[in-house]
Amino acid sequence: MRKSGLSRRKFVATAAAATAVGSAGFVPKKVFAQKKVAVKFNLSWLPEGANVYSYAAKQFWTKAGLDVTIEKGTGSIAAAQGIGQGQYEFGIPAAPNCIQQAMKGLPLVNIGCANYDTTMGVIMLPDSPIKEPKDLKGKKVGSTFTSGEYAFLPAFLKNAGLSMGDIQSIALDGKVREVALLEKQTDAVTAYVASALPKIVAGGVQPRVFLFSKYGLPFYAHSLTTTTAYLAKERGVCEAVAQGLCEGIKFALLKPDETIELMFKEVPEMKLASTAKEQIQIGMGVWAANYVAKEATEHGVGYADPAAYEKMTDLVFATGAPGEKRPDPTTLYTNDFVGKVKLTDAEWKAVKAASAKYALG
Repeated sequence: MRKSGLSRRKFVATAAAATAVGSAGFVPKKVFAQKKVAVKFNLSWLPEGANVYSYAAKQFWTKAGLDVTIEKGTGSIAAAQGIGQGQYEFGIPAAPNCIQQAMKGLPLVNIGCANYDTTMGVIMLPDSPIKEPKDLKGKKVGSTFTSGEYAFLPAFLKNAGLSMGDIQSIALDGKVREVALLEKQTDAVTAYVASALPKIVAGGVQPRVFLFSKYGLPFYAHSLTTTTAYLAKERGVCEAVAQGLCEGIKFALLKPDETIELMFKEVPEMKLASTAKEQIQIGMGVWAANYVAKEATEHGVGYADPAAYEKMTDLVFATGAPGEKRPDPTTLYTNDFVGKVKLTDAEWKAVKAASAKYALG
């Protein structure tokens, strides 16, 4: 703690003050007063509606004395590896990918949940004869084989009473996957729905989806991640980053339009695309609909369910390579820094109503 400029006495006082505010949320005191602490934060993907709260969080990080540089990413696996290898102090890769990398030996730990569903799933056109997962039998299902959801397609099919041999699995480049569906080159595609949906809706189509999470495969998505070594060395910084992100999530849920403007301010080139705001709104709406989950509503923003980590670990380990070790789920996350930022029942009700049209599955 002393290395981060935060004495034990100040840390205890700050923690007590944060607890005292209760449902009012995190009050970002400038805990690093002498010198701002500079950290790099990886989005794991490009700026979009599913990670827009990161830009809302920046105001709270600044007030807490943190100088956070937000960097775009190239996927959750790359983000998890970058954090584990020390390129970034923090990031928000998807929880399953963190577990995958922990199985390979990277010392990763999640310190806050920013998205409760990866939205991995199967997407069909609205007039498709595929009404239930079992209707996929004999159909052409397009996938980008390097995309994260594809590894769990066999498990989804198994839970639906099918196998990979029951479908025609078609390899598609990620750049043309949505186009292939819209042009009916495939009967369905697999994807992270939150990312694929804005592109499909921009084509004038409201698709139907089967979310893996509704069929026995619950996976948390974006999770605030650091390394076990950094957590042990800079616990005060970790708490400030986690609580600032939780406050950013609350801000984004309650003030979506203001949050989008904060993103445009940080990433002005995004405004050049005519459909940028619409696509961000769609992705943000899907994220908000998923965030009205019992973990957050009952325990506070950022809370992770221990049972969910246990199940995720088992599911990811089942798809692992020979020789990989199953990590202890209790070492993969901590709820020490979350749960202080809360929304009232009325606020959760308003978020649910506003995002209802984006709810999936």
